[in-house]
Parts: sequence; C-alpha cells; structure tokens
Amino acid sequence: MTRPTLTPDRPREPGPARLLDEEGPSDELWPVVPRAMAGRRNLSEKIWAGLSGCKHAIRGDSSFFAHGYRVVLVAITAAMLGVSAQGWIILVLAGCLILIAELNHSAIDTLARAIGDPDEPRLKVAREIAAGGVLVAVVGSAVVVGVILALKFAELLGR
Repeated sequence: MTRPTLTPDRPREPGPARLLDEEGPSDELWPVVPRAMAGRRNLSEKIWAGLSGCKHAIRGDSSFFAHGYRVVLVAITAAMLGVSAQGWIILVLAGCLILIAELNHSAIDTLARAIGDPDEPRLKVAREIAAGGVLVAVVGSAVVVGVILALKFAELLGR
C-alpha cells in the first residue's frame, strides 16, 4: 500500500476531511488529507512513554497524592482484616479505575491549557466532563471498597 498524498487540484475547503485511500464522495466539500503517520515505537519505547506520562501527570496534579494516601490506608485496612485474594483483585482494579480517570483528566486539562485559555467555555466544559469522570470513578470505587471491607469486618465479627 502506498502512502496517500494530497492532490494539488483540490482546494482546502471547510468540511469533513477524508483520507485519500477511503471510499466516499469526491465533491469539493470533502477535502483529501494525508493519513497521519506517527513514528513507530517498539515496546520498550511505549513503556517509557507511558511511564513518562504518569510522571508528568503525578508531578502536575496534587490529586494523585490525595488518592495515593487513600490507597495506602485502604491497603493497610485490607491487610489487617485479612481480605481474600479475590477481594485484593477487586481492590486493585478499583484503584486502577481511579488512576485511569485521573490520568485522562490530567491529559484533557493539559491539552486545554496548551490550546489556549482553559477557562474558555468549550474547554471548561471538556475539563468539567473529565472531572466528572474522576468523580464517577471515585464514588464507584469507594462503594466497592466499602462493601469489601464491610463484608470482611462483618465476617470477623461473626455476622
């Protein structure tokens, strides 16, 4: 497959773009744009990019610290109560859900600040939607953690 190129006879008009190798209408409302070809990375480069992204997010947002100490408190409590292996798996997944939501929020916030004024109404809405995702993840994870720890505590009390 050859790499798509722009055709010089097509003017750049506003409207939905399509790739050169896609089927679709050929009228002037559909300008042809080349397919973005990002540099190929191997596995180790992808891992380092992911770790670098986590580093940037953690350094740029204090909420990671707040979630971090809560995770430590939950882990200490779960260890003291003797939570089962299945319970630990669910607790780890709940913590990962919060981390993923916070990373997405951090990415959207960073993009909004890079684009321009982050308080511009459309960018503010995008940032609030990302914050809403974090809220949903935190509330859902808190319910899961509360149920697991409460059930184990009740089991220890003989109820």
